[in-house]
Amino acid sequence: MSSTNHHLFREQTSGRKKRERTRSALLDSAISVFASKGFEAARITDITNHAELANGTFYNYYKDKDELLRDVTAGLAVELTGRINDEMENLAHGPTRVTFATARLLQIARREPEWLSVYLEGVFIVTELQAAAVQYLRQDLEIGIEQGHFDTEVNLLLVNQILSLIRAALLLDPAMSDHTIIQTCEAVLRLLGLPPRKAAKQVASVFERFLSSDEHTTDAQG
Repeated sequence: MSSTNHHLFREQTSGRKKRERTRSALLDSAISVFASKGFEAARITDITNHAELANGTFYNYYKDKDELLRDVTAGLAVELTGRINDEMENLAHGPTRVTFATARLLQIARREPEWLSVYLEGVFIVTELQAAAVQYLRQDLEIGIEQGHFDTEVNLLLVNQILSLIRAALLLDPAMSDHTIIQTCEAVLRLLGLPPRKAAKQVASVFERFLSSDEHTTDAQG
């Protein structure tokens, strides 16, 4: 992936004090550099150069790359889950919620692949962020379990398996075609215990009702 310019965090701090805007520039540049080079290969000077800041400026905000990765990943998690949660507010059916959330995440990655790439790398590296991912996914998975649709135990292994399926989709198809999104959603539902035919029918239903386009409004009950 090429090292592009991101403005997610800078847009959030537009008009605020210089210190906040400088920190946001580091966060946005970290997305670009981590996505392009990978966390391990990225150097602090790569990030500060991309942000057009002096190298020493970095240490006014972070002691090392690990702290920066934690903040970037946490910020991306808030952005991604916030968008998806707003759209799922009126959905009550467990498999529909899981399918919708998976598909929308991958549709967002169609437009912003570096966001998802860096988020997933951060979750697999930073232990406390794995716990946060478990907590976020637990609600929808437990809804499906309580409704009798899923036959599984919600734990870190299950969440890592779901995230691995999403990561594989991004690696195999960065353009994130509908075919890849559909296959990934079906794989997630099968992992949760749905038979293949039922998983395929569920995904087809969600796409027909809610996901025919990246731009839509969800106002129906699941």
